[in-house]
Amino acid sequence: MDLATVHVRQLQVAEWSAFRQIRLRALADAPHAFGSTLAEARQRGERDWRALLLRRAQFLAAAADTAVGTVGVTGDGGALHLISMWVAPEARGTGVADLLLHAVLDHATVRGGDRIRLEVVEGNIAAERLYFRHGFRRTGVRGTVGGGDVRPEFEMVLDL
Repeated sequence: MDLATVHVRQLQVAEWSAFRQIRLRALADAPHAFGSTLAEARQRGERDWRALLLRRAQFLAAAADTAVGTVGVTGDGGALHLISMWVAPEARGTGVADLLLHAVLDHATVRGGDRIRLEVVEGNIAAERLYFRHGFRRTGVRGTVGGGDVRPEFEMVLDL
């Protein structure tokens, strides 16, 4: 995949269907990496997907007309929360995750954020390496995914 052909943009509320499609793909591909499940996501209706896009900035990476990655960020100023990073298997190792992370960093700058925090499920080495490469560090805060999911996760932060 030629990185020059990949474009990252923020999804608008009217694009809820595109968000739904990539989120379902992400949950089917990597259920171990997320706190929600494919079954839960399939139960959401249009109103639910629109509401999610109202509460977050959700970025989509696409090559031509094919979605190859997504990431979300919540909060408005101060400490922002990076959520739901996913890159399609065919685009892994190509720099798409870096492009998505740069979109989050740009968004944080515009919003006046001074810190970005995120959680990584224990054992997701690729995700930890990506964030470490961009200056994120473990905080020592540990917990579980939540919502009845007891898998361990750890927090990472980047001070802007």
